[in-house]
Amino acid sequence: MKAFYKRVTHVVKLGLCLLPLVGGAYGCSDLLDKSPNSSIADGNFWNNEKDAYMALVGCYVFQSGWTNDDFATPCGQIYLDCCGGHGTEKENFTSLMAGTNCMATNSNIERYWDNAYWMIAKQNNFLDNVVNCPMEDETLRAQYMSEAKCLRAYYLFYLAFHFKDVPMPLNNLTLEEANTIGQTPQQDVYDQIEADLLEAIQVLPDQYDATNYGRITKNAARVLLSRVYLAQDRWSEAASVLKAVIDSGLYELDRRNGDDSYEKLFWIGGEYSPETIFCIMTLADKYTTVRYQYQYPECAYGGWHQFAVYNELVKEYFCTDGKDIETSAVYDDDDPYVNRDLRLYATVFLPPLGSYPGTKYNDLTYDCFNGPNTADSYNRYPLFNGYSPKKGCDPSVTSNIGSTPTYTPLMRYAEVLLSYLEALNESAPGDVTQSVLDATINDIRDRVNLPGYTKAELASQEAVRQAVRKERRVELAFEGFRYFDILRWGIAEQELNHTFTGVKLSDNPADRNYRGEGSTASPVDEDMYYQFETRSWAAHNRYFPIPQAERNVNGNLKQNDGY
Repeated sequence: MKAFYKRVTHVVKLGLCLLPLVGGAYGCSDLLDKSPNSSIADGNFWNNEKDAYMALVGCYVFQSGWTNDDFATPCGQIYLDCCGGHGTEKENFTSLMAGTNCMATNSNIERYWDNAYWMIAKQNNFLDNVVNCPMEDETLRAQYMSEAKCLRAYYLFYLAFHFKDVPMPLNNLTLEEANTIGQTPQQDVYDQIEADLLEAIQVLPDQYDATNYGRITKNAARVLLSRVYLAQDRWSEAASVLKAVIDSGLYELDRRNGDDSYEKLFWIGGEYSPETIFCIMTLADKYTTVRYQYQYPECAYGGWHQFAVYNELVKEYFCTDGKDIETSAVYDDDDPYVNRDLRLYATVFLPPLGSYPGTKYNDLTYDCFNGPNTADSYNRYPLFNGYSPKKGCDPSVTSNIGSTPTYTPLMRYAEVLLSYLEALNESAPGDVTQSVLDATINDIRDRVNLPGYTKAELASQEAVRQAVRKERRVELAFEGFRYFDILRWGIAEQELNHTFTGVKLSDNPADRNYRGEGSTASPVDEDMYYQFETRSWAAHNRYFPIPQAERNVNGNLKQNDGY
């Protein structure tokens, strides 16, 4: 894929497929009328198979650099998980996106919309032109078109899931068309996506050679289709398409690094893991991400510590005996970070507390208890809480953290296993046997040294359902699934309406985590965990508002209820 991305660089220099970037203040005409403004894109190009291939390469250029509000960028995934109750963002971006204070002028939501249509327009431009490009191999033309349709489907799906009824342009638009396009009903968008993905599954290859590694495959199309089915509670169809991925025999959970396998999966090089189904590749100095600038704590190489992980997520991680903290014999609430799931240590920067020495990162030790206004202090800012997300942080990156070549996983085999078990349990609970548990959720738990479930422990449909939901929360944390999951399960209202907490504090002035006294004491819950953010979420927040800037240009766009 590095060779493939070097071709991307060449395409960008030619201006063949990258369309003009637009700011958040621009309206629908700017976002949906995205025909390339250079004559090389149309009249002087599209002459042969080589041109078609080069244009296809440009279709794989995702957002990079400082563009974060996108359904496929690493910070975009963290934002969505924070929306879903895994944490918060220092400037309150994510809580304002997913709560009763959300407004149609929210700039983050507008950028998710903008960036999705930017990507959709690129695919439409390719599809409009490649159909008439002279090519000797019609099978290859069909494959190229299916790749573009899958990339378009990815963004159309998340637009429809999060905004409900949305414009669905399937070709290039004139300025007038862009200014007047209406919304397509959500179900019709889902139906179009399903048709495109079913066609793609018949056309796309199982895999590519090394020079084209990272392109959309048959199984990537299946995984995306499974999400479309899960969003509609079409359980049997989801189980069927996911079983096809499993039966392909092309993927397995990554165990190449022993106990460190889960953590190192998300480091540079993990894009070539046997677990990776589809990801966004990077290229040093060309296509990079700013994620470490946002994600690193302040003590690490100039990081901003932009996100705080809720203690509610920290509590969800299992103990080494496989039990949750309420039932485990090895859990001690006065020493809450010992004897815990390996995934907790891979996912969250934890402070020194009890016998736990604090997260070690190269020669650094993360510590939020060094006193007021020190680096990473748990209450240094209103939306700090003592935790910071660690998942995906590669310790080899110690400089230039605003431009790092770390890949972004979009689809991996662990998702397939958990989604398959969920879909099978909902559609045919009697088919969830011990062998199914062992091949799915128990395989995932085994990688991090947790004992598997017996069928006796998960004897009912509800027991399997809750086990899957808990496992998805910790296995897939900060990969963009949490808000998707709680919305489709219908539990957002119960998950997002309370006061969230951070690290454990103490009333003992001699303790490093002393919370202070009197009116300046940090507030805590009954278990002495720092209370720092109260969120509220109402039924109308199920969908994001249609961006007001778009409606200012296009009067045919109708606002979602409640905004």
